[in-house]
Amino acid sequence: MRRLGLLPFLTLALIALAAPAFAGAGLHMGLTVNPDDFLIGLHFQSKPVAQNLTLVPSVEAGFGDVTMVAGNLDLHYNFKTQSDLAPYAGGGITLNWFDFENDSETDFGGSILGGISLSAKWFLEGKVGLGDVPDWKFYVGAHMP
Repeated sequence: MRRLGLLPFLTLALIALAAPAFAGAGLHMGLTVNPDDFLIGLHFQSKPVAQNLTLVPSVEAGFGDVTMVAGNLDLHYNFKTQSDLAPYAGGGITLNWFDFENDSETDFGGSILGGISLSAKWFLEGKVGLGDVPDWKFYVGAHMP
């Protein structure tokens, strides 16, 4: 468990070292299903890594049925549109730490995701969990200028 306590700090250090590759950061919040938690997180968005593709790493904390801390690495395919409404789809990998009343565990899994940018600032997103991670995540987020 001590090594896991270092994981968030190592993740943040890697993100800080890669900061020049990021186009922006933001906050998101929402809900998870199984476990049923309130979720709050911090995400970063890369500059395009290929045509229409961006990397979106994030860290999240969930509170409710159990306490959860997650590190995610998602890849978004951004569909081209003529309006501010811009859908995207993708997938990712996640490392989750769950703290139960008398125990804790660390699980690795993935997700399939879809979302829509409502404007340059706001977005809605949903994820289906694959493996021993939350079954669903739904959240709203904002990119900081």
